[in-house]
Amino acid sequence: MIDGLEHRAEITVPVSSRRKFISTAAVTGGAALLLEGLEPIRAQESGKKASLLVLPAATKDLLPFTVHVPQGALDDLKKRLANTRWPNKEPVTDWSQGVPLAKAQALADYWRTRYDWRRVESTLNGLPQFRTQIDGLGIYFIHVRSKHENALPMILTHGWPGSIIEFLEVIGPLTDPTVHGGKAEDAFHVVIPSLPGFGFSDKPTEPGWGLPRIANAWAVLMARLGYNHYVAQGGDWGAGVTSWMAKQHVSGLAAIHLNLPILFPPPPPPPGGYTDARTASACSTRQVWERWSRLRFDSGNPSSNTRVRSCRFTGWASNVDIREVSGLERQQR
Repeated sequence: MIDGLEHRAEITVPVSSRRKFISTAAVTGGAALLLEGLEPIRAQESGKKASLLVLPAATKDLLPFTVHVPQGALDDLKKRLANTRWPNKEPVTDWSQGVPLAKAQALADYWRTRYDWRRVESTLNGLPQFRTQIDGLGIYFIHVRSKHENALPMILTHGWPGSIIEFLEVIGPLTDPTVHGGKAEDAFHVVIPSLPGFGFSDKPTEPGWGLPRIANAWAVLMARLGYNHYVAQGGDWGAGVTSWMAKQHVSGLAAIHLNLPILFPPPPPPPGGYTDARTASACSTRQVWERWSRLRFDSGNPSSNTRVRSCRFTGWASNVDIREVSGLERQQR
């Protein structure tokens, strides 16, 4: 497992506690990267003050950005990893009591002795990176335009724990599909922002930066880039942002794709029953819910070759009446 990590472009920064580091690594296999709190990076448990990563002030202009984490911050991270106070070994031989001690130690040792952050910086700096101020907050994003004339703009939103690194391997196939066995009409211009408080985006200094506000910020970003017709994709927390873009009918959004749809069965009918229109809507929602329930159970079976795609239907989610939410349709290859 550790050897395989060397061949993936991943990013790590100091986190708020050792316990958070171990739990994050357990959930993501070491890919929970570019987490909140990067502005600035501080040595929280070191006797000496670590070098700071100070982000440049953002304006409403689209300002080019280059990544360079001070060496002092990297050295401090390695020292804190080396000084980890580990718990006793678990009395079981499986994962029933959480992450096995040996697994956590091997992962920490990988980050400390073998992980090449400068290689990741080089990868990122080979892409067009920017920062811009939206609603008072500096937002970092990658913007890669396709060479194909009729490419469709798409904004991709990562989840938590996670980062823009999740999308590095899809930039090529999306922007230049002809090189990867696709057609020119399959091409996209891609926009990949970091959520507020993540990576090289500013950390909010006031409450209120929930899903609806981030969704509106993404719409502002796409408009600022000159895109008046685009699509959006997201998973995990990014699925929430993307869903709210659709729910708020932000300007220019044509369609969404989610790889973590959150569905709830429709609420019970009100006294007197549904109207004819609501009855049809409830039936449609129930059908999608049942398909999704079957899919969840089937997805755990490696022999079930199932592909999920997005569809749209009218119904309810979280007991909130909305006109369009995302659903699932199962297709057997």
